[in-house]
Amino acid sequence: MPENLDAFLAHFGVPCLADSVPFMGLLDQPDELQQLSRVGAHSRQYELTYRSDAVALARDQAVVVKSVPHQVREAPRQIGDGAFSRVLLSRA
Repeated sequence: MPENLDAFLAHFGVPCLADSVPFMGLLDQPDELQQLSRVGAHSRQYELTYRSDAVALARDQAVVVKSVPHQVREAPRQIGDGAFSRVLLSRA
């Protein structure tokens, strides 16, 4: 049985917009602990997973996620079979 990616994103995703192209994505906020001069710093990352064929994102591109502006921090990475891609975001 083939996967229904649109149904999955409709159920779990949030609305996104990049270059006037609306799409659905999964926003995660994994914690990251960084060591800076022997002092631990807690950093909040924003990670967006989206259908690879929905939009072409690139580094430094503006993306709105749930009405909040973000900026793509690095080039997209495909996940598994390439149906989904993932990017790290920073709040703009």
